[in-house]
Amino acid sequence: MRILSLIAFVMTALGSMGASAQTMGGIPAQGGSEASAQRAAQKASCERDARLIYRNGRDISEQWLQQVRATRRAYVQECMTKAGFAP
Repeated sequence: MRILSLIAFVMTALGSMGASAQTMGGIPAQGGSEASAQRAAQKASCERDARLIYRNGRDISEQWLQQVRATRRAYVQECMTKAGFAP
């Protein structure tokens, strides 16, 4: 049991070190290019989350498919707004 706790602690510590290294950066800010890259990455993340949350099956009606698409769009817009990127 102690070994599992130790492994979980080490994995968490290594993960947080990797994240902090990314945020501290090794590449100087490139102005608009970096901001647009961050926006694109955030949008891709929001879209991926929307696809995972609002999945659609194989046998669905066109009306249901349109509703799922509208819900995904709304989710992505809300996610981007929360992340600080204006729609």
